[in-house]
Amino acid sequence: MVDMKPDYKISVLGRQIDYRVLAIIPVVLLVMSVGLLVNKYVTTGDFFDRSIELRGGTLINIKTSTDVQVQAIQNALGTDFGSVAVRSLRGFGTQGASIQVGAEIDYNKVIERLNQSGIDVIDFSVENIGSALSSVFWSQAQTGIIVAFIMMGIIAFIVFRTFVPSFAIIMSAASDIVVTLALMQVFGIEFSLASLGAILMLIGYSVDTDIMLTSRLLREKEHGLSMGEKITGALKTGLTMSLTSIGAMIAILIMPLPDVLIDIASVIFIGLTIDIANTWLFNSVILRWYCEARGIG
Repeated sequence: MVDMKPDYKISVLGRQIDYRVLAIIPVVLLVMSVGLLVNKYVTTGDFFDRSIELRGGTLINIKTSTDVQVQAIQNALGTDFGSVAVRSLRGFGTQGASIQVGAEIDYNKVIERLNQSGIDVIDFSVENIGSALSSVFWSQAQTGIIVAFIMMGIIAFIVFRTFVPSFAIIMSAASDIVVTLALMQVFGIEFSLASLGAILMLIGYSVDTDIMLTSRLLREKEHGLSMGEKITGALKTGLTMSLTSIGAMIAILIMPLPDVLIDIASVIFIGLTIDIANTWLFNSVILRWYCEARGIG
């Protein structure tokens, strides 16, 4: 009897390669992201930038009579008020900015300084969040993510009852979140309650594609189809799901909408893009390797 060893070769652009090397790409991306977050922690004391509701402070939203540049506001306030975070506010017929300062700073002096600098503030609103309240928000945010991962892991193990496929689903989702958090630092997106909601949605998106792929390979009996053909079919379905969602996020990003919606769309856009790599270059590789090693499919 001849011992038939699994053939790990696939054709990519006319060349035969070992498909297992494709998993190196998302692994390297994950390692680089962890390194970036660790470096952020070493230099700032936090793994990523948090918004005002998660670290405390005063948020001043201003409306101006004319369009104003973020740099102009930072130049006007930086000397007198130290570290100031400024973001433009976009909307239909709306011009202004969002200014974050320390909780100890008098917002009236900030408005006065802006007017003295030639920035015509026609209206403003103030939101002050103390350190105690922000600590509660931050604790709840961490709890929400941890609970989401625990529930995801439990469901994956209940559905598939096998360690390797379930572990691959969890690792793919975890990598989505870690890499997304790292890229948020690169693009200057703060971790906020809005982006927390986007990350929780991203966990759902990730699990959708991973479970669909795993079900196709482990549970569906498609006679006459090879493992590669099953993955190709799942790839077409998965990419359709991801690209339609990415298209919706792009539509939001190009519209003049409030920053909170832009942040949500940006986080989901980044996460879905990363999920394509993690699902089809990591999870599918691990699953195919597992199935072929066990003679499944």
